Amino acid sequence: MDAAQAKALREPFPPAAIGKLPKPYRADSPRAQCRECGGYHGQPAAHLDYVGHAATTDRLLAVDPTWTWEPLALDDRGLPALDGKGNLWIRLTVAGVTRIGVGDGKSAKECIGDAIRNAAMRFGVALDLWAKEDLHAMDTERGTTPAPAPLVAPAAPIGAPTPGTPDEVAGAGDKTTGPTAAQRGRIMALYNAQGITDRADRMDDVRAFLDRPVDSVNDLTKAEASRLIDHLLEADR
Repeated sequence: MDAAQAKALREPFPPAAIGKLPKPYRADSPRAQCRECGGYHGQPAAHLDYVGHAATTDRLLAVDPTWTWEPLALDDRGLPALDGKGNLWIRLTVAGVTRIGVGDGKSAKECIGDAIRNAAMRFGVALDLWAKEDLHAMDTERGTTPAPAPLVAPAAPIGAPTPGTPDEVAGAGDKTTGPTAAQRGRIMALYNAQGITDRADRMDDVRAFLDRPVDSVNDLTKAEASRLIDHLLEADR
């Protein structure tokens, strides 16, 4: 694999190729119609960006039309074998380089697609999107409320009425002293988890806690955002 191929594998995907995968904060979250993605799933939930099997395959073909994959093991029928947990382990070879990946799913098709996506990530394909999903998974395993904070775009300001509105991206905060994208996302998630979804109610709570005028979460300092997160976590216990 040459430098140009390695770079091409890591190129960002266009918005049209990126889907939204809802990840409820708790396994027992009540299911409802989602205003953000339109799906019916546990809420509140983070919505993680992801690239599907088709887009991943297209990227691999663009870099190396002869790419291949093979299972690490076969069963007694000569079919790809799963491990004891139902995972499919594969070797993915792109431009002469082989790396291992793993996938799961409810069918062989899903396992293969997931394993190829996972192995392609080892080459840098959609790595930034996978990083978000890994961070969410780690928070879930620790039993804490995950922060839906994108790595490639700032999270929505606190109390924004509907994701994707101009209010959410205006005033991203001072990059030196203002709250980080992770802090903004975590504050948003914690308020959602407590059922405080109205912007005015959220901002009233922030003002009462800080005891000073605040128009947006972007007006906070990093230290204030950290204190507010600790306050919300304590209230959620």
